Amino acid sequence: MERRYNYRIYPTKDQELQIQRNFGCVRFVYNYFLAKRNEKYEAGEGIYSYVSACRDLTQLKRSEGYRWLREADAHSLQNAIKSMDNAYSAFYRRVREKSPAPGFPKFKAKKEARRSYTSQAQAGKNVIYLTDKGIRLPKLGLVKCSVSRKIEGRILSASVIQEASGKYYASVCFTGPGPEGMDKTGSKIGLHLGLRQLGATSEGEIIENQRFYEKSKKKIAQLQRRLSRKPSGSANREKARVALARAYERVKNQRADFLQKLTTQLVRGNDLICLRGQELGKMISDRKYSSYLSDAAWGELVRQLKYKCEWYGKQIVEISPGYPSVQLCSSCGHKNTALAKGRAQNWACPQCGVKHQRAVNAAKNTLIEGLRVISESSA
Repeated sequence: MERRYNYRIYPTKDQELQIQRNFGCVRFVYNYFLAKRNEKYEAGEGIYSYVSACRDLTQLKRSEGYRWLREADAHSLQNAIKSMDNAYSAFYRRVREKSPAPGFPKFKAKKEARRSYTSQAQAGKNVIYLTDKGIRLPKLGLVKCSVSRKIEGRILSASVIQEASGKYYASVCFTGPGPEGMDKTGSKIGLHLGLRQLGATSEGEIIENQRFYEKSKKKIAQLQRRLSRKPSGSANREKARVALARAYERVKNQRADFLQKLTTQLVRGNDLICLRGQELGKMISDRKYSSYLSDAAWGELVRQLKYKCEWYGKQIVEISPGYPSVQLCSSCGHKNTALAKGRAQNWACPQCGVKHQRAVNAAKNTLIEGLRVISESSA
């Protein structure tokens, strides 16, 4: 199983200069071969392959005006060409699928907020490895880092990343045994996602929506105004940009930490999780709810539940997005169409009289439908 760990790194001044040099070389190679591929296509010379580009890269590094490319990690330059080739492949795939916005590959800008390059591990050579106090990277040597988790397996690659806030990270990809499975609990739950509360389970547990962006929105707006008043290219503008980036980064980290802990808790405590599929693309396009949906991060929550269930031997079932889980009575099955556009959080079934909490009732219906889907698929 391939996995990835991220480590915060603290390069020295010389190592930071080398990282910035590598960023520049990678950006140049990406843009150079993207332009060359476009030229060859327009000239009717066919597709400019990855192998041909790598061969030309070797000749380019030997030429008189481009010997400075040798200062960069060679594998990172090849990975830049691979990234460009993948961008073209994704573009052609979206064209075949008749996507409304296929997205033609774009040139990389010098002032990108987030920059990165990827170094490749080599078989039989210790070019990338982790120690107790740092990580060894090509062209950089041993870089000080916070080693929060040990790597048990073979390292495949490592990406050096500079976030918009200026912080550096090493993202290490490795292959090895998967995580140990969790103990079975026999518990089965339905999960209903919402905005007023982030979620509710069929057992009656309410998961509060933390609204991390909403809580920081006032401060972010203040930093945005401060940035807009700084003259372009000044040192004070750069300081204001970093302050704003760190405010956004804090919100991102808060959300990521909360979702990781929540999804691990749900997977650890239950053997089966049933939830309703969401058409997030259509929902986020609605400007009335887009910021709230992005802040709630339903898509990331579901993604984490899926891979953690796969890792730890649990089961997750997504029912149809059109299933009326909110309108059905979980006791008698009566469909209350009066709730289609209403916002009542508590209601009583007009047929059996049972009182329901809207989100919990929807979670119970989601569990019932999920169990029905499982029984039909196994029949």
